[in-house]
Amino acid sequence: MNKTFFIVAILVSNFGFAQNLVPNPSFEVYDTCPIGISSFGDYQIERALGWSAPTTATSDYMNSCSSIVGGANVPNTVFGYQFAFDGNGMLGILMELDSGETSYFEYVQAKLNQPLTQGYSYKFSFNVNLVNGSDFAVEKIGAWFTPNAVSSNNFRPLFSVNPQIENTTGFLTDTIGWTKIEGEFIANGGEEYITIGYYTDTLNIDTVRNNPIADPLTIFVYYLIDGLELEEVEQAVVIPNIITPNNDGSNDLFLLNFQYENMFIYNRWGQKLFESNNNESYWNGRTTSGNEVPDGTYYYIIVTEEETYKGFVQVIR
Repeated sequence: MNKTFFIVAILVSNFGFAQNLVPNPSFEVYDTCPIGISSFGDYQIERALGWSAPTTATSDYMNSCSSIVGGANVPNTVFGYQFAFDGNGMLGILMELDSGETSYFEYVQAKLNQPLTQGYSYKFSFNVNLVNGSDFAVEKIGAWFTPNAVSSNNFRPLFSVNPQIENTTGFLTDTIGWTKIEGEFIANGGEEYITIGYYTDTLNIDTVRNNPIADPLTIFVYYLIDGLELEEVEQAVVIPNIITPNNDGSNDLFLLNFQYENMFIYNRWGQKLFESNNNESYWNGRTTSGNEVPDGTYYYIIVTEEETYKGFVQVIR
């Protein structure tokens, strides 16, 4: 039977860590200074430790350590005069689409400091600046979190995906200051990579004219990126008190939104039916040997580093 509702018990206990999970979030750390704008076979972005271009498009890295004024130097970049949002480094991505549908889109990618945890909420933010020479401005720049590294052997846009974070403040037109893009999402679990760029079908691209004398047949957009921050959201511990394990994809698991060391499920006679360690699995209404338990009420003990939770969970199919 399909159950359309369930109740959860919310325990008054908060957790969370103010740890930025993005490596080198302001691009201050590098192996060597960038010497210019990236080109095919010479991806300057790879000089910023932890960062790379996930496609063949040539994403850029700029830093004040560069002596090339009018190139990769900050603030004297090849695209104009612009200080970094934070510190001395920043990345740059180009987007170009012409009337012949020959598109070119750049993205930037990094491996997170640790994988994201299933059911946890995360807040992510980054800052963008539209370079003054851009013909147009766009709106839907975002961040995509994936379990595996994104890889493409061309420079076409990645528009068949749904980024977890996407700009919702309107067209990103500020060429002087920086605009923050931010949002929250719940992790599916195991996301280890972040890829930032523009995600939409290029046939439906959103643009607003920035340069009144721009070629109407060509869309040329360039954004600087800096000041990234990904943190786990402090939240209440939630323990369900009802599960409906009927394989309908809804409320099938005794799913917990926090890390535990041990979880035990017992029947009313005190017989242990299920055990899980270190979030290896969540109870699905079966015994450890795989047999379905009958509808009824069961007792749980959940052990974390901080405390032990005890209570009851009802199984209804």
